[in-house]
Amino acid sequence: MPSDDDKCAKLAHDEAVTGCRLATLRKRSQLDFEIEFFERILSRDPNYIEVLMNLGDLFTQKGCHRRALQVDLRLARLCPRNPEVMYNLACSHAQLQHTADALEALRRAVRLGFDDLEHLISDPDLASVRAHPGFHRLVTDLAGRPGTQHVL
Repeated sequence: MPSDDDKCAKLAHDEAVTGCRLATLRKRSQLDFEIEFFERILSRDPNYIEVLMNLGDLFTQKGCHRRALQVDLRLARLCPRNPEVMYNLACSHAQLQHTADALEALRRAVRLGFDDLEHLISDPDLASVRAHPGFHRLVTDLAGRPGTQHVL
């Protein structure tokens, strides 16, 4: 039969473990929580487009650019005609300094209907490709199209 001291020691240990778990949960960021949540959904439905889009955004916000690229590549296979998907793929490539891939994805996004010129020229995710001549050609071509959203 355990003594009272043994029982108190076990209780203290259990509280310490529980306290550690609570402290760990408190330290987890909202981003980490949301990433884990969406990854659980994907474990059941790996082609859930909206979840993949949210997960890609969360990885980008967290600075996990390789993981964001993997999600965006998956989305590009699932939605090859979606301009937003192609634009996000371009941003992921640009974040990883994959200039040629980023510019190709941007060209595809524009061909598919992306027309937000202001966002294109100000998006910090595209900073690594902004000085490239191919980016300038793309901006010039897009600016000359009717219906393009221009900076006022």
